[in-house]
Amino acid sequence: MLLKYPSCSKRNAMAAAIMFICTFAAYNWFIKPHTQYLKAAQEYRATIDSIEKKSESINKELTKQQKKLEELTCQLELQKQSFFNADQAKSFLTDIQSVAEKSGCLVVNLKLSPARDVAVKGSNSLDIRQYQTNMSVTGNYGNIVKFLNTLQNRTARVWVDSINISMKNAASGYLSCDIALSIYTLKVKENTSVKDK
Repeated sequence: MLLKYPSCSKRNAMAAAIMFICTFAAYNWFIKPHTQYLKAAQEYRATIDSIEKKSESINKELTKQQKKLEELTCQLELQKQSFFNADQAKSFLTDIQSVAEKSGCLVVNLKLSPARDVAVKGSNSLDIRQYQTNMSVTGNYGNIVKFLNTLQNRTARVWVDSINISMKNAASGYLSCDIALSIYTLKVKENTSVKDK
């Protein structure tokens, strides 16, 4: 009986060793690769989630910046309407005497100054020029007001820099009016240079 016990014990130990080796081998062959795949899939999902969150944040910021750009573009378009373009400025300066005469004023003196560049602080893409006109007209009060209203009632603005009205003839009620007018042209230059960041 005592001799059988050790051999049975050896068999049990051998069976336990084989069972352990088989379990270890099965774990390494079947379970461990799947746990690694599962871990890799979880990391992949976490990475995808992080990228999606960043992408969503970037898209929100881009939408916000695009809306701001659209608002600024609208503001620029509204501001551009108050300026003349080169052809409109030429037409306005050419026709100013006939506009005064149609209003019932007599143009006594008309002096057109050469165009002057206006510096725009902080911008190289805007080209603004000032055209100044000094003129003297005579007419009654109603004619002079009509002339000034004609100048002011237009989309592109006409700036009255100075105005001096004096009595020319008290009997007839004719007035003498010295006016300094300015108009501005605007040209937006395309910025083709790309700065390296």
